[in-house]
Amino acid sequence: MKLALVTVPWEAPGEHAALVRALGRELWDHAEVTVFVERGREGRDWFGTPTQSASALVPRHFDNVLYCIDDAPEHAFMAPLVRDLGGSVALHSWSLRRLAHATAPALAQGGWRGLRAGFDAGGIDGAREGWSRTAGASPLNRSIVRLADAFFVRDEPLRAALLADRNAPTPIAVLPWPATPEGDWSAVATGLFRAFERFPAPRSARKGLISLQVRERLRERSELPRR
Repeated sequence: MKLALVTVPWEAPGEHAALVRALGRELWDHAEVTVFVERGREGRDWFGTPTQSASALVPRHFDNVLYCIDDAPEHAFMAPLVRDLGGSVALHSWSLRRLAHATAPALAQGGWRGLRAGFDAGGIDGAREGWSRTAGASPLNRSIVRLADAFFVRDEPLRAALLADRNAPTPIAVLPWPATPEGDWSAVATGLFRAFERFPAPRSARKGLISLQVRERLRERSELPRR
């Protein structure tokens, strides 16, 4: 099996990154894994294999695509990929407020732009928050929860929340992953690959790879210093 793993670089700090590294050690025993990270951070090694830029990810080249997502600003680069390419998400948290604000800075601006960004991230409640710039009750998670093809979650309550929000049949596997990197991650990896057997295969880009590449070029140009 060929697996595309989309995550943060190996040296990334934080609890979630440590858990993904622990899981990653087990994934290599089951599949040929290619790690994709945020554009500009590629090149570091995972077990001797250089990482690649997420902008180079082509789902049809793999049997499955797995995004490891928590509520962290550094995970915001995955939201457009989930939207445009699809794939399976290992979802660690229900609320993705920090990710949403990093994905859509207009949330902090208020007004009409904030309203639109808030609606995309959290529906009516999110729109109210985006308009007023006042923190509300919305988890602001729709960029992931509504658009991924399948999910891995840690417990039954998170599975129930996903099904209730999506209101549609959704492939979800409950894998009670350990709270520390020293836990039994081999069982998690085994359950993950068993679930992949019934999960949908990754699709080609929903909006086309050309549109993704154009967006990347425009962003690169916008980041160039002006004379």
